[in-house]
Amino acid sequence: MKRTHVVFPRAFHFGPDVLWKILPTLNTLGNRVGIVTGKRWARESGVLPRVIQTLEQAGLQVFLAEGIPSNPDRDDVHRIRDLFQENVDWLLALGGGSVMDATKAAALAMASGRDIWDYVYEPGKSLPPLPRELPPVVAVPTVAGSGSESDGAAVLNHREQKRKLFLSFPELTPRVVLMDPVLHTSLSPEQTALGAVDIFCQFLEPLTMFQASFSLAERISLLALQEVMERSREVLRFPDRVELRASLALLSTLSMNRWGRMGTGGTLSLHWLEHALSGYYPDIAHPQGLASLLPAYLEYQTRQRPEIWSPLSLALTGTRDPEALVRHVIRWLEDLRVARSLRELGVQEADLEPMTERALQDYGWDEGRIPGPAPMDRDAVRAIYRRALGGDDFPGNSSG
Repeated sequence: MKRTHVVFPRAFHFGPDVLWKILPTLNTLGNRVGIVTGKRWARESGVLPRVIQTLEQAGLQVFLAEGIPSNPDRDDVHRIRDLFQENVDWLLALGGGSVMDATKAAALAMASGRDIWDYVYEPGKSLPPLPRELPPVVAVPTVAGSGSESDGAAVLNHREQKRKLFLSFPELTPRVVLMDPVLHTSLSPEQTALGAVDIFCQFLEPLTMFQASFSLAERISLLALQEVMERSREVLRFPDRVELRASLALLSTLSMNRWGRMGTGGTLSLHWLEHALSGYYPDIAHPQGLASLLPAYLEYQTRQRPEIWSPLSLALTGTRDPEALVRHVIRWLEDLRVARSLRELGVQEADLEPMTERALQDYGWDEGRIPGPAPMDRDAVRAIYRRALGGDDFPGNSSG
C-alpha cells in the first residue's frame, strides 16, 4: 500500500449561512484583512459588499484585490502581493479555484519576497526554502469545482512563456474554510456545470492511476463519480435547492483532499494535458478545457488499457464495456451543455504541435511521457489534441 500525506485545513466550517456566523470571529487572525476576488460575481451578487460590512462591523480594516481572472498569471499574484505586502495580517479568498490559487500563491510571495515563479515545480529544478511563517489564508469557495480550499497546491500561468505550472506545499493549505452552499445558488448554469466536470476529473484520474489496491478508496471514488453525475443534472434542474449545492460542494472538497486516493498513490493525468492547453490559451477556463479534452482522452486511454476501465464502466453504466463508458460520459457532458470541441474554443490547428511539445516538456515525467493509465508519448498527446479539436478518429489502436 502506498503512503499518502494529507494536510487538512485547521478549521472547516460547512453549512447554510456559515459564512455570516463565522466571519465576525476571524478577527483573532489579525485586524487587517486583504480580500481577493474575481472579476464580477462577488460584487454583482452582493456577497462582497456584505462581507466587507460584516468584517468592518467586527472591527477589521479591509483591503481589496479584485479582478482575478480564470487561469491567474504570476503577474496577478505579484499585484496582490504589492497591494497587501505592508497592509494586511491575513488573506481572505472569496471566489472559485482561480481566486483561491492566486491567494495561496500571494501569501507565499508576500512572505518570501521572491518571484512566485521560483516556487513552481519543473523537472530537475531546485526549489527555494519556504519562509518560516506565512500569512493565514481563509478560503470562501463560491463554486463547487476545484477543491482548492482543501489542499496546498496552486496553479499559475506565465503568459509570456505560454506555460501553466503548479506549486504545492502543505503550508499553503488554507487555515480556515467557510463552505456555505447558499452562495452557490446564484451561480450560472455554465459555472455550475463546469465545476462538476472539474470534480469528476479529479476523482476519475487518480482512480485510474492507482498503483496499489485499496478497496475503500476505490469505493469512495466510484461512489463520488456516480454522485457528481447525478447531482449535477439535478442541480441544473433545481438550482435553488441548497441540499444539492451542498452535495456538490462536499464532493469538490473530497476530490482534492486525497481521501479518495488514500493509500493508492493515484495522481492526475488529464489535467496535465489541460495545463498545456490553457497555458497556450489562457482565456479558456480550466474546467472547460477538461470538458473539451475528456472524450478524446477517454477514447484513447480505454483503447490502450481496457481492463483498467472496465470496473468504472460497470459502476457507471452497468456494463464492463469501456466504449459504453465513453458514450455515457459524452452524454453527460451534452446534458450539462459543456460539450465543445477545441476548435469551438478558438484553438488553432497550427498550435497543436507546440502545445504537444510544451506538455511533454513540463509534464513528461514518465520516461519522457505524460503519466496516465497508458503513459502518453508525443504521438499520443498530439492525437488526443487533434481528436479534441474535432479531427478524425485515432489511427489504429497501438499503445502510446
